[in-house]
Amino acid sequence: MGLIQKGFWSDGIWVFRDMRYFGVGPNEVTMVNVISAYLHCGGIKVDKMLHGLMLKIGVMDFVHVSTNLLHLYCLGGCLKDARMLFNVMPEKNVISWNVMLNGYSKAGLVDLAKDVFEQIVDKDVVSWGTIIDGYLQAARLNDAVEIYRDMLYTGLRPNDVMIVDFISTCGQMMSNFEGRQFHGVAVKMGFDLLDFIQATIIHFYAACGEVDLARLQFEVGNKDHVACWNALIAGLVRNRKIDEARNLFDQMPARDVFSWSSMISGYSQSEQPDLALELFHEMLAIGVKPNEITMVSVVSSIATLGTLKEGRWAHDYICKNSIPLNDNLSAALIDMYAKCASVNDALEVFNQIREKAVDVSPWNAIICGLAMHGHAQLSLHIFSDMLRQNIKPNSITFIGVLSACCHAGLVEAGEQHFQSMTKLYNVKPNIKHYGCMVDLFGRAGRLKEAEELIRSMPMEADIIIWGTLLAACRTHGNTEIGERAAENLARVEPSHGPSRVLLSNIYADAGKWDDAFLTRQAMQSRGLTRTTAYSGVV
Repeated sequence: MGLIQKGFWSDGIWVFRDMRYFGVGPNEVTMVNVISAYLHCGGIKVDKMLHGLMLKIGVMDFVHVSTNLLHLYCLGGCLKDARMLFNVMPEKNVISWNVMLNGYSKAGLVDLAKDVFEQIVDKDVVSWGTIIDGYLQAARLNDAVEIYRDMLYTGLRPNDVMIVDFISTCGQMMSNFEGRQFHGVAVKMGFDLLDFIQATIIHFYAACGEVDLARLQFEVGNKDHVACWNALIAGLVRNRKIDEARNLFDQMPARDVFSWSSMISGYSQSEQPDLALELFHEMLAIGVKPNEITMVSVVSSIATLGTLKEGRWAHDYICKNSIPLNDNLSAALIDMYAKCASVNDALEVFNQIREKAVDVSPWNAIICGLAMHGHAQLSLHIFSDMLRQNIKPNSITFIGVLSACCHAGLVEAGEQHFQSMTKLYNVKPNIKHYGCMVDLFGRAGRLKEAEELIRSMPMEADIIIWGTLLAACRTHGNTEIGERAAENLARVEPSHGPSRVLLSNIYADAGKWDDAFLTRQAMQSRGLTRTTAYSGVV
């Protein structure tokens, strides 16, 4: 087994197979090394085979053998098998407990991990770090802090990895107070001098909107560390300080793909697609190869511009350069083709990746894209297929679904989907979902229900919702509700001239010429005008 000990994992496995072929029986040392080799080679499908072999040759009582097999089960996600093995192990050391603890933590089963953790008699720093990391990965910051305090009472102290994980999670959750506390710990223990922690601290402050503190941390940090530059640029982008981010970008002594990607993303998100694409081509010209993150921003910028030719070029570039087509990039391509009015291309991309997609984003892109172009039935069919795949919908999914119901005139189906948001999927409707429902009721002439829905909204109705109801009143000739809609629209936006024009038209359609005249006269006296090419709805 010398090959395995020297890191020649595959060669060691082949020697082990030859050894078995010639009838040479392995011992406990052999099995420890063989399982280690399979762990490094990712051969997790052999776990039960090895388990059977170890039972046959009688080496399961050796704690190092059973612990390695336990690790193999956990690595493969076979946690039930791992727990069964763990329960019957005649001897367990702290490594065995930590392996089982880590298996549950990595699978997101933090409560089961906590049960294991509490049974460990001699907890070491790995035990504490594993349960804390499990809570942090599950975004349960308060629980992680509580465990951290318990660890301190035992006399153990955190390492740099634990502190950077805490600060990183505080940034993700925008937990300003807790993040500052752990920044203080990092300073006291000298960890803030480490480059990767400096970058994490910059990212934390920027994520919490504390741009000045992020800049201060950058100024006292290592200017030769590109990750610190990237963290501040990304932070400035996040806080919509695009020009400041570009100034910093131009000052960088060296840039990597993340530097370029952050800046391109900033231009894309700030609705400056031309600058995003200009920077992207500059990046290519100096020989920096983009990654999937870069291409998401590039494709999104092309979608904003609606330039199908450039979109197809970008798609071809992704394929030719073997850039991984992850869920986010797939969703961006589908959205781009839909916004460029090429529904067939959008469907083609979706059909290529639908079996591999694990995130909801590609499904959202095709559902919303089809709804946008009036392919309501296909959009709803794909939504049903998504549910069968056990992919949980989010708020964006339901905007597409409700829009599809609007286009198809499916009022009852729309109501059912709207109600299912909270009842079945725990998705809280926002103002866009209410707007879809008002539009749905309005198109069907159910204006009273539309008005009642607006009154029941947990948020203030905006100009779009009142404008949608007002336009529906014009379509269906409902003067009474139209008057109230116009009054509320005027209250929300007093200078909104198109709404007064629309109300005047409602009066004229109903033959109420005096009211139409008075509405026009009031509009002129207030100096309200209808802007050229301005919609009567919004």
